[in-house]
Amino acid sequence: MDCRANPTTRRLARATLVPTPTTEEPVPPVPSFDQLPHATQLHQLEELTRATLTEHYGIDGTAARMDVQQYEDNAVWRVTRPGGDSYIARLSVRDGRPAHQQRSEMRWLESLAASRTVAVPEPVTTATGHYVVPIEVLGHDEPSTLALLHWVPGTAEPPYREPGMAEQMGSATAHLHQNAATVALTEFDRPLWDAETILFKGHALTDPAARHQLGAEGTAVLRKVADLISPALHEGSPEDLGRIHGDLHRENMIQLPGSGIGLIDFDDCGTGHFLLDIATVLSSIHRIARKEPGAYEDFARAFLAGYTQVRPLPQDTSRLLEPYLLLRDAFVLNFVTTAAPVNADVASWGPGRIVGIVANMVAYLDGSPYPGALTSEQS
Repeated sequence: MDCRANPTTRRLARATLVPTPTTEEPVPPVPSFDQLPHATQLHQLEELTRATLTEHYGIDGTAARMDVQQYEDNAVWRVTRPGGDSYIARLSVRDGRPAHQQRSEMRWLESLAASRTVAVPEPVTTATGHYVVPIEVLGHDEPSTLALLHWVPGTAEPPYREPGMAEQMGSATAHLHQNAATVALTEFDRPLWDAETILFKGHALTDPAARHQLGAEGTAVLRKVADLISPALHEGSPEDLGRIHGDLHRENMIQLPGSGIGLIDFDDCGTGHFLLDIATVLSSIHRIARKEPGAYEDFARAFLAGYTQVRPLPQDTSRLLEPYLLLRDAFVLNFVTTAAPVNADVASWGPGRIVGIVANMVAYLDGSPYPGALTSEQS
């Protein structure tokens, strides 16, 4: 048998020695964070938060219990570590305040906590002394940051009809403003909540997508309201301007164990007229008390009385409260039109809220008092 390879065999042998070109599988693009389902987003953010707690705060993130409090522009959890200590972890993911503004927020909270006049969530710094930690969220092109604060124990949304509760809510609001009026904070760099910022430069009137949500009629109504109330919003004594909570609705108040009211969620704190905080509290109670005759008016009188036990009401409160109630609702429109397109929770209730606010503004332009407004006798 001839064992010599024939020419065909030799050609095949040489061919097997030639490297076969390979093509790498293309790496699929990272999906946009905003395109992920709501539950997937929240799961991803929780995992990032757990890792950050372990790395920067000395808290075992894998062992901690994390209970979601809300997920709108911030993802917020109650974090309970083994042993029982509780914190609030706030991961800012959408239109978040830059780190230097969050540091101003934390410095004010430290000042309030040190005053012992009103309970607030006291900041927790990292092992290296930082207030906030930058976090990279895969597929998300906005800067994200985590802040950790001590948990304020108590019951959210205080029962406003309970005897003495309205006065306590008014007193807590006044103590907040008293700190702002008497304790200087250098380099307090937070948003300015005035007519220009909220109305004329607000998202609802400047962004085409927001105007689409409002509709042509709603946009025109908001413009008319802005022009009408702007002069009143430029009034006021310099003593009535200072650091304000910015979003002081009833859900950001806590009934403390025993007695007293705590204030939480200072993410929108800034500089503005103290009446904006007062109007925000009253507006939030009016929405749940309006159907019971006299309930809102009773609350409002008691709330304002509780405020005056600590400090005088802002100048011309009875006359200026109504335009600040309107300004508060413009603030809500800015938030809803920003968040609804990218957040399922806000999208579930936001459109209805827009319809209600626009209807109230239409009635106001037609001569009706704005919801929550008080006559001089009522206040």
